[in-house]
Amino acid sequence: MKTKTNRFARLAGVALLAGSVTLTGCDVDELLDVTDPDTVNPGTLDDPATLPIQVNGAYREFVVAYSGSGGDAFVSVSALMSDEFFSSGTFSTRTATDRRNQFTPADGNTSDGTYINMHQARYALGQAADAVERFESTSDPRYAEMKALEGFTLVVLGEAFCSAVPISQIAEDGTFEFGSPQSSASVSNEAIALLDASIGAGGGSLPAVAKGRALLNLGQYGPAAAAVSSVPTDFTYFAAHSEEGASNPIYSLQDNGRYSIGDNEGINGLPYRSDMDPRVPWFQDPDDPGGFDDNFPLYKSLRYTAFTSPLVMASGVEARLIEAEAALNSGNPGGMITILNDLREDVIPLMTGLTGGVYTPTSGLAPLTDPGTQDARVDLLMKERAYWLQLTGHRLGDLRRLVANYGRSASDVYPTGAYFKGGDYGDDLVFPLDFDEANNPNYDESACNVDAAAFGS
Repeated sequence: MKTKTNRFARLAGVALLAGSVTLTGCDVDELLDVTDPDTVNPGTLDDPATLPIQVNGAYREFVVAYSGSGGDAFVSVSALMSDEFFSSGTFSTRTATDRRNQFTPADGNTSDGTYINMHQARYALGQAADAVERFESTSDPRYAEMKALEGFTLVVLGEAFCSAVPISQIAEDGTFEFGSPQSSASVSNEAIALLDASIGAGGGSLPAVAKGRALLNLGQYGPAAAAVSSVPTDFTYFAAHSEEGASNPIYSLQDNGRYSIGDNEGINGLPYRSDMDPRVPWFQDPDDPGGFDDNFPLYKSLRYTAFTSPLVMASGVEARLIEAEAALNSGNPGGMITILNDLREDVIPLMTGLTGGVYTPTSGLAPLTDPGTQDARVDLLMKERAYWLQLTGHRLGDLRRLVANYGRSASDVYPTGAYFKGGDYGDDLVFPLDFDEANNPNYDESACNVDAAAFGS
C-alpha cells in the first residue's frame, strides 16, 4: 500500500538539521503526536548562528535527492529507466520503471521520491543561499555553491520528468504560491539563470558544467561548449555519502541485490559488461551470483564499493565531452575525435579521479577513428559519454536527447522488445510527476506526457 504525503507541507517544512537526533526519556506516543506545519516560522531562520546548519542541511537535502537516500535517488532510478540497470529484485514499481511501463501517478512510481526530494532540496538551497547573502554576502563561497546546487535541481527536473513541471514557491509572508506547469525547456532556462547567478558569484566549475549540461538539453551546443571552456579536465565535484541517512544508492541497491548492471538490454542497450571497457568495471560474486530475486543474476559496479563511496556529479571529463558534442554539431568531426582520444589516452588517471580513488583501471584504451557518417559519429559520442559517465545520472538524459534533439526513433534508442520478466517494454521516455502534485490547483495531470521526449518551447 502506498502512503500518500503532502508534498507541499513537506516542501514548506524542510528539515534543517543534517545530523542525528538523540532521544532521552521521551514518551514515544507524545513524540509521534506532532503538528504538520504549513510553513517554517521565519523567526527560526533569523539567527546568524544557524547559518552553518542551514547550509549543511540544504546540502544534505540535495544529496538525498540526487544520489544518496539508501534507496532510490535520481541517479539510481534514472539508471533503471535507461539501459544501465535492470531490476534483479521483486518490487513491482521498480519493474514498471525498468520496463518503461510506469504506473499511474495515483498508484505510485519509483521516481516519486526523487521528484519530492528534488523540490525539497530546491527550496532548502534557495533558503540557504538567501541566508548566506543576508548574514554574510554573495562573495561568500557558500552562496555560489547553494545557487549552483539549486540550479542543479532544476536541471534534473527539466531533464528527467515530463514537460509539465510546476515550480511552486513559498512567499516572504509565508503563503504558498502554486506554480503552473512549465515545459522542460522553461525549467532548464530557469536552471541556467540560477547557474549564471552562481557563476557571477565566483562559483567556478560546478555551475559551469551544470550550465553546459542544461544547454545540451536545449540543443544549444555552441553556448554549451563556451560555458565549460575554462573547466580543467581534472576537475571533479562529488556528492558525499555517509553510512547513515545519505548512503550511496548505487552501492546500497546492489548490496541488497535489487539492481544489476545491464548488457545489451532491450536490443538497444549498450554492452556494458561484454565490452570489458576499463571505464565500466563490474564483477559477479561467485558465492552469491543471484539478485534479491535468485532467478536473475547480479552484476555489481566497482565504481562504488561502500555505502560511503563518493559519486561525481560534475567533472572536467564531462566538460570535454560537452565540447566534443559541440564540435560534432558544428561540422568538425575531427575535433570531436581528437577530444575523445585525448580523454582515452588518460583513462587511468581520469577514472581514478572520477571515482575519488575508489577504482583505478589496469589497462588503457586504444584511439578511436572517425566512423565516417554523422549517425555513426553520434552513436560513438553517446557511447563514450555512457562509459565515462556510467551510473552518475546522465544516461537517461542522453537517451531523451537522442530522440528530442537528434530525431531518433524511441524504438531505436530506449530498451525495447520483449521484457525479460515477461511481456514487452512500454513506451515511457521520462518520469511522471508525483501524485501529490494533484494538490496543486494549477496542475492538470493530462499535461504530463511521459511518452514524449520533446523539451517543449
